[in-house]
Amino acid sequence: MRQQALYEAKKLVFQKSSGVMSTLSHNLRGYPFGSVTPYMCDEQGRIYFFISDIAQHTKNLQHDKRMSLTVFDAAERGDQNEHGRVTIVGDGSLVSQAHAEVLINKYVTLFPEAQSYRNAHDFNLWQLDAIRVRYIGGFGKIFWLEQTEWQQPSKQWDESQEQSMIEHMNADHQDAMSLILKQHCNLDDASPVMSGLLPQGFYLQSLNRNYYIAFDEPCDSPMAVRKALVQLTKTAREAS
Repeated sequence: MRQQALYEAKKLVFQKSSGVMSTLSHNLRGYPFGSVTPYMCDEQGRIYFFISDIAQHTKNLQHDKRMSLTVFDAAERGDQNEHGRVTIVGDGSLVSQAHAEVLINKYVTLFPEAQSYRNAHDFNLWQLDAIRVRYIGGFGKIFWLEQTEWQQPSKQWDESQEQSMIEHMNADHQDAMSLILKQHCNLDDASPVMSGLLPQGFYLQSLNRNYYIAFDEPCDSPMAVRKALVQLTKTAREAS
């Protein structure tokens, strides 16, 4: 049951692209400060934010590293309490320059508008490392997920091959991605773009929005990714 909760919680975080970041206010001591912000998540569950040096959150984090991110499945109708939400509680830190460039490239691929922020020179990448995660999947479906559960790396996942797999899909398989997008998101787009890839799934960008599509099970190699994409394409073609 915990594994199912972990799967659902991570899937929700992967599916969404923004949440409520909360930091401890430096100006109003002792009070939390929250605002909506975009984020990127990696395969280990670390969260990344690309924020300005002059942002209130940055100033707060420079004085107190404690923070959280709340992601929720907004309900257009009905009781919001029946829908899933995740709160990741942990510590924020500035990503070192040695690792920031590759991660910012991934971030800009997911959020192309962030390229202008990158050129502004006062934006930096921050990461949130989970200490504990609260998942609520609806009434009576409530879990605390521990750090060791949340940060489960894919042992054989090679990040250096991510970009080449993405480029290959965008160059040669837009027809397959179009079929998958139609089946999973009911969207007609002849030229979607793969904008991100994780062991757990991938992102297709259509009409300036990212759509996350999960694999049936995590992939630990390029061959496993290929097989998963072939199966998704086959299933989508049969359904069309």
